[in-house]
Amino acid sequence: MISDAHFHLKQLLEVSPEQADFIKENIFKGICSCRTLEEVEFVENFIAKNPETVQKLKISFGIHPQAPDEKELKTLEKLVFENRIAAVGEIGLDRFNEEFAKTFDLQKKLFVIQLEIAKKAGLPVILHIRKAIQEVFEQIQTLKELKKVIFHSFSGTAEEAESILNHGVNAYFSFGNAILNGHKKAIETVRSLPEERILTETDAPYQPKKGDHFSKLSDLVEIMDKINKIRGCDSSATEAGEPAAKQSEGSMKNRHDEEKQ
Repeated sequence: MISDAHFHLKQLLEVSPEQADFIKENIFKGICSCRTLEEVEFVENFIAKNPETVQKLKISFGIHPQAPDEKELKTLEKLVFENRIAAVGEIGLDRFNEEFAKTFDLQKKLFVIQLEIAKKAGLPVILHIRKAIQEVFEQIQTLKELKKVIFHSFSGTAEEAESILNHGVNAYFSFGNAILNGHKKAIETVRSLPEERILTETDAPYQPKKGDHFSKLSDLVEIMDKINKIRGCDSSATEAGEPAAKQSEGSMKNRHDEEKQ
């Protein structure tokens, strides 16, 4: 099974239309992250035109911390009510730079509201967290009450990941090309986490490998291989939103060879 816990289908196909073939031709599952109703409709139309992808693709929607817009709460509530999304996200907190830090109070407000929406709906959340891990712990009680919490492109430390789990959060930590690019904290966290808590992602078309202009779904093969090597094991396949230990084995028919995080 080739699995992507977080990618952006519309933007990916805009830069690489052939990625649609990867989805259709391989044993693949993925969560398509959307920021707008237009993006949700794009994924829905793609699935309708390619019925073989119905069981392969799930949709998530959330108000991204880099573009906090309170008006989009109505869109989220509508999508939840209509059962059109499988997860709330990506949502979260980001003060990576001065621009994002200026909206941090609004980010926190929307983060709390969206967590509550997900809790009431019984939906998983997909989190985007940068330079805001303390504020995550401030919401630990709510996180414990959620069905599942996926930390997209986790950039924290192994100790922080362990602490989140020790607090009773049903948390999963997703890793992508950062480990291929030598991100030390990501590599150490992959090495130390329980296998069933590790997911793979591309964030495609964002977060490419060094030397590439965009990330591709086929990067997942290298990412999984790298996880195997880091952990010193033969198999560490992961499925978007599911524990690695529950993965079924699968093989590719073909090996096809910034938004900010």
